[in-house]
Amino acid sequence: MISKNLKIAVALVILTFSGTSCEDFLESEPISQIGETNFFKTESDFKQALVGAYSAFAQVYSGNGYYSLLVDLRSDNTTELTAGGDGNDAKRNIDEFRETTDNEHLTAFWQSSYTLIARCNSILARIDGASFSDELKKQYTGEALTLRALGYFNLVRLFGGVPLVTEPVMDLDASYKVGRATVQEVYAQIEADLIKAEELVPVSYDDANVGKATKGAAQSLLGQVYLTQKKYTEAVAAFKKVVDSGTYSLLPVYADLYKAGQQGNSEAIWQAQFKGASNGLGSNFPNHFAPTGSEGITIPSGGAYGFNQPTEDIAAAYSDGDVRRNNIADGYMNGTTFVAAKYIRGYVERETGGGYADSGADWYVIRYADILLMYAEALNEVNKGPVAEAYAMINLVRNRAGLANLSNLTYETFKEAVYNEERLESPFEGHRWFDLLRTDRALTVMNEKVSGPGKITVGISTSIKPYQLLYPIPALVVITSSPAIEQNEGY
Repeated sequence: MISKNLKIAVALVILTFSGTSCEDFLESEPISQIGETNFFKTESDFKQALVGAYSAFAQVYSGNGYYSLLVDLRSDNTTELTAGGDGNDAKRNIDEFRETTDNEHLTAFWQSSYTLIARCNSILARIDGASFSDELKKQYTGEALTLRALGYFNLVRLFGGVPLVTEPVMDLDASYKVGRATVQEVYAQIEADLIKAEELVPVSYDDANVGKATKGAAQSLLGQVYLTQKKYTEAVAAFKKVVDSGTYSLLPVYADLYKAGQQGNSEAIWQAQFKGASNGLGSNFPNHFAPTGSEGITIPSGGAYGFNQPTEDIAAAYSDGDVRRNNIADGYMNGTTFVAAKYIRGYVERETGGGYADSGADWYVIRYADILLMYAEALNEVNKGPVAEAYAMINLVRNRAGLANLSNLTYETFKEAVYNEERLESPFEGHRWFDLLRTDRALTVMNEKVSGPGKITVGISTSIKPYQLLYPIPALVVITSSPAIEQNEGY
């Protein structure tokens, strides 16, 4: 993830967690409990603690966190309900909006996120008293703040108000007993963390440390936080800093985003990075995304599960000439037989490794193209119509995709155009469900696509209700915290 040695260390921590159950997570101790009298003293201690925080960050996106299931599978972009899809009821119920409070993936994601937050809190609470350079203290503080902000940003969008814990706790269970903060309180903490972080983390790192939180990552995340809250003026200011910095640029060829060895490319503002071909120390994306029955064909080994397959809906959304459509494979050859089962080339055909969780395929947390599109969206909102810079941003993305420039649009038609472009540019990177929520379109869009005669399924067979825009709080958390945390309405 960071230096070569640290990437191995992070992967070892990931391997340690990968075999644990949800109950193990509840009983695990945060790093704050590791010999407090002897730890958190030196630069080496805090460097090691950050490795632990980054390992938890990686777990959110691959492994026990199952981030893609909670966001992409929830949307109209992916489903299990196609040829080559497999999985258990916990996954299928998320796809169909039928999950219950004991859904194992909700519990795992919650615990993975609070493990990340706990490790960041341990660093932040103790770093001022340590004995090493102020410059490194500032950097490490900024990294921990950015990681904690990301953890809370994911949680508040999926669950609503959550326990807001900013100090070390004796165990994860204790953190829930503070009860739920309001959504506004959680966002205020996220903003405060990122505003401080952007002044502390560097613009970039050397090649050995690619993957750590940077100024651009903090600013980009802050822009997303503002945009989600419809603070459009603040979002414009944050995104403008990223664009004007000159630090990032689009890769000339869209398909190159998903080639092997793309860690730290010019478009990658922040990635969860993994080490492939290392006996289970990588990501599990090829195994999770490859169609069932394609092991030994699309991927060499480790299982092919089809947890997250493109819908016919997203496949049909691309216009002729849009090169991004090629990231969706329509099937594969089994000998001389074509098997129709859609899959995402960018995960299945890249750095597959030699077994389960052995891929070097990374997860784009923030990509420059997404910032350009959100910047265009925010500019349109502030100006109540598209200005020249908004056109420039969206057309950069469209041109790379092989599409013509947009022009002469109104406020409403530009808004629809940028929403569409956001979907087509990164449909499988964990943005679509959050985009639908942010723009108040989730109910309308999803309910227009309920499966039925003559309709292409996106994974739901009945209309969803407003309460289902949030997930239920995991039952184990409600029980453990009782009476501090009440369940979300409707569950």
